[in-house]
Amino acid sequence: MHRLKSSTSQHALSADGIPIPIHWVEELFKRLGAILGPRAADTFGSRDLALVKREWAEALAGFSADEVKRGLAATRTRKFAPNLGEFLHLCRPALDPEIGFIEAEKGLRSHADGIAFAWSHPAVYWAAVGMSFEVRSTPYAHVRKRWDAHLADQFAIGRWPAIPDPTAARIVYEESSSMRKFSELERDAVFEKLRQARLKLTGFATKAEQDAQLEAIGLGAEQP
Repeated sequence: MHRLKSSTSQHALSADGIPIPIHWVEELFKRLGAILGPRAADTFGSRDLALVKREWAEALAGFSADEVKRGLAATRTRKFAPNLGEFLHLCRPALDPEIGFIEAEKGLRSHADGIAFAWSHPAVYWAAVGMSFEVRSTPYAHVRKRWDAHLADQFAIGRWPAIPDPTAARIVYEESSSMRKFSELERDAVFEKLRQARLKLTGFATKAEQDAQLEAIGLGAEQP
């Protein structure tokens, strides 16, 4: 399981549905044993270890090396050894729908502000996008059933498009704003040139000034 130790890739250790190699699971169990000591034996010692390893290999399909590292790190602070389901949640906290909902709410708010967000998994982002209005405006308790099912469906897809970079949209917006400001400056410069030309020809910077002066000396347009 050398890749678990050294890889920083976000790519999955194996495709969803394809078990990871058993020797990676064996390396993972060694790491868990080093972290948990006798507690690891309490969890795995009385079972068919070969069957347990196969179950873990199947369950970890689609998980990345970084996610497994996260699970190992979280295990260090636990009083009890995690079973398979608990370890999966330690690796990918957003498997807990409520935690995923909280992440979705924070992530959408960051993206709306043009700020990059560290999504734990692409499925959480796409689930958030699919229910963006509810996520941003409705408490979890009110949409729990729909969100739970929606998030589970997203995780089941197995392949997801890349998460868009919100900073790219912000840069485009800022550049567009700068261009608008530049255009306004250009427009003001043109108007100033027109005012200067009128001033030279008539002695008045604007037509309104000229009309006011003419009216003051009785030469303004007659009122109906």
